Amino acid sequence: MAQTDGGRILIVSNRGPVVFSRSESGEREYSRGAGGLVTALNAVSRRSEDSVWIASSQSEEDARVAGEPAPYEVEDLCLALVEHDPEAYDLMYNTLANPLLWFVQHGIYDLPYAPAFGDDTRRAWEEGYVPVNRNFADAVSRIAGDEEGETTILLHDYQLYMTPHFVRERLGAEAFISFFVHIPWPESDYWRVLPDYVRRGVLESLLESNVVAFHTRRYARNFLDTAAEVLGAEVDLEKGVVYRDGREVWVRAYPISIDPSEFEELAESDAVLEQESWVSDLPGKLLLRVDRMDLSKNVVRGFRAYGKMLKRYPEMKGEVTFLAQLQPSRGDIEEYARYAEAIREVVGEVNDEHSDDDWMPIELSMEDNFPRSVAAYKNYDALIVNAIRDGMNLVAKEAAIVNEKDGVLILSENAGAREELGEHALTVNPFDLDEQADAIHRALTMPAEEKERRASALRETVLDNTIEDWAEAQMRDIEAYRERLS
Repeated sequence: MAQTDGGRILIVSNRGPVVFSRSESGEREYSRGAGGLVTALNAVSRRSEDSVWIASSQSEEDARVAGEPAPYEVEDLCLALVEHDPEAYDLMYNTLANPLLWFVQHGIYDLPYAPAFGDDTRRAWEEGYVPVNRNFADAVSRIAGDEEGETTILLHDYQLYMTPHFVRERLGAEAFISFFVHIPWPESDYWRVLPDYVRRGVLESLLESNVVAFHTRRYARNFLDTAAEVLGAEVDLEKGVVYRDGREVWVRAYPISIDPSEFEELAESDAVLEQESWVSDLPGKLLLRVDRMDLSKNVVRGFRAYGKMLKRYPEMKGEVTFLAQLQPSRGDIEEYARYAEAIREVVGEVNDEHSDDDWMPIELSMEDNFPRSVAAYKNYDALIVNAIRDGMNLVAKEAAIVNEKDGVLILSENAGAREELGEHALTVNPFDLDEQADAIHRALTMPAEEKERRASALRETVLDNTIEDWAEAQMRDIEAYRERLS
């Protein structure tokens, strides 16, 4: 597998792979982080025997670890935790990164009314986002400076957009920086929603990287267009290159994936098997969604489309249950709290209109219960992923690997996963309730032969591009870039 010629890899992300705490006896302990990004970056860390993962401290015990000599070793990982000023971190995370950058990049602002920038936005940038990113760069500089030979710096996601600039300031032209954006990159006109100091600061910083990467070709093209139109940069769309300050910046797409064996093993675990009987007892066929309660996931429209399907096809009443496994997300942000209430309201409306004594159309769970989600993965007849916009959406891939019912995927045309999986799914416009209603009905009534063909193709597509392949592709391009310069 491609390595970095024995050089050190520095992985830098806001959240790390573990969170430390103290046991009742006072011993230091830790829990592994969950989620696709942590799994993905673990795959990257295995590419070098000398890798260090740099991340923000998230707990009181994390802060103690941050104050100790780095890197800190735990199991097969070497960690360097960065402690930030709490007020600066809050401004970065809760005012600038979430919701501002997240909302712009997912296209979920109601533009006639929001956003409205002012002094609070500039303060969040200057006193929050920029200092936190400078703090990350200081940690990168300290750890990279301890190592002789090549160091590859892999920066990840929208919380760290200014870090390439500060790393370049500290380590100079020889530093190799790759930046991976894990959320959508919007069209250039939408990028112009941002204040000039943010839009130009982010773009100019990202272009101090050697490689800027996305999950889809569409987002890579959008970035190239944005660099050309907002900064006036010289761009080669065919080669995927931005020419900046005498350097080539490669813009690439690497679709993130999963570890299929991890999910196959998880599907047979005791925790999942305990939940499976409950899932199997739900009446009729199973329509499933598994999502965070994020505005970008389009949950409310999905329920409205289902209600419309029941009106159009009344013979489906009692023949299907919609199980929604929704994980709470960012409840301290006003827009998210309102959205959670809107979810409850629309579920109540659909259930009140269509339920009878023996059947509830929607089973709603608003808690983090991953074993139940995996049990539902195994048993769905149709899975709906109707996001307004997604960087990738790994639910579609996870479910395809363990499903045992030849379940049909209903997939938003704006989900990153569409580039890989769209041919084998029923693709829908996430804003068109009629189209989604008809797709739900078609998925639930599809002939067995077509279901089997689509499900088999989905599974093979995921198996052909695993998380190891994702990491490998990036390392190959990094080596190719270095060879070009040598």
